[in-house]
Amino acid sequence: MSSVKAGEFYTEVYVPLTRQVYEYPALSNKDDEKKKKEALKKEKKMLRQATRSRVFETVIAVGLIIFVGAFFMLLINPQVGLAELAKDNSDLKDQIAVLKRNILDSEEDLNGITDMDSIRAQALALGMQDPNANQVVSIPMPEDDKLVTMVSYDEEFGISEEAYDSAVEALVNYYLEEEASDE
Repeated sequence: MSSVKAGEFYTEVYVPLTRQVYEYPALSNKDDEKKKKEALKKEKKMLRQATRSRVFETVIAVGLIIFVGAFFMLLINPQVGLAELAKDNSDLKDQIAVLKRNILDSEEDLNGITDMDSIRAQALALGMQDPNANQVVSIPMPEDDKLVTMVSYDEEFGISEEAYDSAVEALVNYYLEEEASDE
């Protein structure tokens, strides 16, 4: 553990754990054994002290790391909760926007269907007239007759083929009309 260099005037003892060199007066032959034992005792004592100080420093460093880690977790945990709440709020805002669009679409459809004054005005313009109070109007309808007022989108399975075809046809007609008006 230690190296002893004998010189003419002193002895150097190097203790690796403490990284220190201790100087002792040169040993004479008669005191040599006694001084060596004392030097060994001192060296062992210094090694124990150095070991204790290293263990203490290690314990303090590990404790500080754990302490800082605990405070870091206390800081990060609320941030994670806020991020989750922000995501939930964003999802709810998206749902609200979709519901508002659905409500507006429904109101537009309802207004288009129940606008009887505009229907009556168009009928009169086409040459129809109002029935008298004592007249009963019956219109024969074929069984396979249907009236499509809007194309619905199926949220569970995506866009229906009818809606897709209708959208493609409307876009083609729109761009064809645009090209015709540009020429």
